[in-house]
This record gives sequence, structure tokens and C-alpha cells, in this order.
Amino acid sequence: MTDEDNSLEAATAALAAAQEALHVARRNLSAAIVAVYRQGEPVARIAERTGKNVIEIRNLLAATGAAHRG
Repeated sequence: MTDEDNSLEAATAALAAAQEALHVARRNLSAAIVAVYRQGEPVARIAERTGKNVIEIRNLLAATGAAHRG
């Protein structure tokens, strides 16, 4: 194999690692959003703090079963 061939594999591996890191980061953000919501943080404030909109936060909370504080 030439260096060119190796660079393709290296780029592919880097992309896979980046996608996994993004997945983990999204999962961590979701967990943090649920946690602060359950602690009483208003949805609008969570949206403001995360740069997301209220609908995105409400959808995330609904998808995780945390839409209603318990």
C-alpha cells in the first residue's frame, strides 16, 4: 500500500471516531438536560443555555420519558 492508500483508511477511522464522540456527546447532553429539568430548570432556560429552541428541548424530554417532572 502507498501512503495515499493509508490516508484513506486513516481518514475513515478518524471519521468513525468523530461520529462515536458525537454520539457520546449527544447522549451526555441529553442526560444533562433531563437532570436539570428534573431539578426544576424551566424548559425556556434550558433552551437558552444550550442554544437549542424550546421545541427541541420538549421533544428530547418527551423522547426520554422526562416530559413531566416527577
